[in-house]
This record gives sequence, C-alpha cells and structure tokens, in this order.
Amino acid sequence: MNQAALLTPVFILILWTFAITAIMAYGRVKFTKDPQDAAHTKDLKGLMPAWVERTSDNYNHLFEQPVAFYVVTLSIALINNIEPLMVQLAWAFVAVRIVHSLVQLTINIVLLRFVIFAIGWLIIAYMAFSQLL
Repeated sequence: MNQAALLTPVFILILWTFAITAIMAYGRVKFTKDPQDAAHTKDLKGLMPAWVERTSDNYNHLFEQPVAFYVVTLSIALINNIEPLMVQLAWAFVAVRIVHSLVQLTINIVLLRFVIFAIGWLIIAYMAFSQLL
C-alpha cells in the first residue's frame, strides 16, 4: 500500500472538520447580534440555540482526540509501514468521528457519545501499539 491510501482518511477528517466549522460559523453569525459578544466563547454559553452550542462543542472535540489520530497516522506514513489493516483502521476512525459528530449534533446521548469516543481511542491505541511489535 502507498502513503496516499493511508493519508486519504486524514484529509477526509480535515474536510469534515471544515464542514463542522462552517456550520458553527453560520450559527454564530446568525445568532450573534454584536460580533464583540463572541470575544470570549464562554460568554456565548446560553445565548445561542442548543444546536449552535453542540456544534461548537463538537468543533472543539475535533481538535482533541483526532490530533492523536493525525500523529499516529502520519508517523505510520513516515516510517512507511503501511499495511492494509492500518488503512482500514484509519477509515474506521474517520467513520467513528463522523458518527460521533452526528450523534452530538442530533440526539446528543452522552453515553452513546462516550462509547463512540472509547472505540476511537481503541482504534488509535491499536494503530500505535501495532507499530511497536
């Protein structure tokens, strides 16, 4: 397998993050009367519709766990140890993060989000641990 096969899921997750950014920006612009009100995002809590706050929270989440995914995936590409299983796991992680986003933006069941979150960490952990063997 080549590096492009492994890195394509990275680019897709980045594009997904951009889509969440656009949704968040739309909501904030639409529901903020004075742009200065958004000088500190903590000041927006309770002023925005729930979907805007959930989108904002999800945006932040896309810069937490996925950072470890990016590092592990780029490291695997760098050492050129690209096996089909690693590509499949990278795609699985991206699918898990998209599902996590969709759950958070819609039904927002915290226990379900936690299970999805834990699955993501298991994928990252396996990808990292497998490189040590």
